[in-house]
Amino acid sequence: MQKTGFYAGMSPYLYPLYILIHPVDGYRELKNNKKYSMTAANVVLALWVLQRILAWGYSDFDFKTPAALESPVDLPRILLTTVALFAIACVSNWCFCTLMDGKGRLREIWIACAYALLPYVLLGLARVGLSHAMVLDEAVFLTYLNAIGLLWTAFLLFEAVYVVHDYTVPRAAGAIVLTALGVLIIAFLVILVTGLATQIYSFFKTIYFEIKLRV
Repeated sequence: MQKTGFYAGMSPYLYPLYILIHPVDGYRELKNNKKYSMTAANVVLALWVLQRILAWGYSDFDFKTPAALESPVDLPRILLTTVALFAIACVSNWCFCTLMDGKGRLREIWIACAYALLPYVLLGLARVGLSHAMVLDEAVFLTYLNAIGLLWTAFLLFEAVYVVHDYTVPRAAGAIVLTALGVLIIAFLVILVTGLATQIYSFFKTIYFEIKLRV
């Protein structure tokens, strides 16, 4: 009863931070007592986009990726590899887990998975700042930070699927594999449809200019 009272008094806006160190209890409270906030989840996603922008355009020159060195901040590419990819993954997880008797709704999946991104985002922001205080020989420490952020987030994502859908450990692992497969399938279909639409547009554009020249 004491735990319930503690959870009940906690603001849903603090839950992303609480889940960082108490993922199982935090996600169960999120699922059972609706202790979540769509606003907080979207703030985490916005921070992820901000982190990528800062890493692309404002990291120290020695620590920039080749893509960042070749071009200014590519916002469409950043949005495609953050928010768009996240949305596709959530839809994929919802589709497969619905077929696998998962109990999570799309809203819960979105929020729980957004919360799981927080370690990667926060450590990513720290890496941008530290890149200006370190020399190239110390780059290994930034690599360690990146690895910690990825592993921490991966663990939280697993816990999110495990708790939100009320799965066993093997079933949760299978759901994550199927989600990744679904992301690849959706991405392939999007690329296929986009390519087709581009070809159709080019075809009608050519016809239009031909008619215009003749008239």
